[in-house]
Amino acid sequence: MAKYSEGFKLKVVQEYLQDKLGYKLLSKKYEMPSSTPIEQWVRAYKAFGKEGL
Repeated sequence: MAKYSEGFKLKVVQEYLQDKLGYKLLSKKYEMPSSTPIEQWVRAYKAFGKEGL
């Protein structure tokens, strides 16, 4: 399983929330094997803010 930095996670989450790009499109854009981590990051960010990442 790949490890992603907090900065990268925040960048992807903000792009999802601001630009309304889908999980799958973002995972392809950033060459991630799955969109599942992005979904988890967005949920965590919405629940706990930056500290959730």
